[in-house]
Amino acid sequence: MKVYPLKFEEQFAKPILDNGVSKVVQFSFPPGKVLEKHKTSSDILVFVLQGRIQFSANEEVTLQAGDMVSLEKNVEHSLKALEQSLVILVLTPSPTAHSIFKPQSSQ
Repeated sequence: MKVYPLKFEEQFAKPILDNGVSKVVQFSFPPGKVLEKHKTSSDILVFVLQGRIQFSANEEVTLQAGDMVSLEKNVEHSLKALEQSLVILVLTPSPTAHSIFKPQSSQ
């Protein structure tokens, strides 16, 4: 068993765990930080541990500490921190589990 401390950090995105089945990433959002519209090749769960965020996909919702939202793969979504927020993202299956997964180039 391993314990993972989840706390707000200066590092914006921090991979926590990738066991090949699921990938867990911690996001530390300063107030006003935005993740622009994007899609993932995995189903996602977004847990708000601290703060409040605005999550937009097919509709727009405000989530606060203790809330979770689920979203199917390939659905465009975005996020904005309304205050300092700690958010956990779980991607299933892990993007590394996809044989066709290739990191996007920085072009």
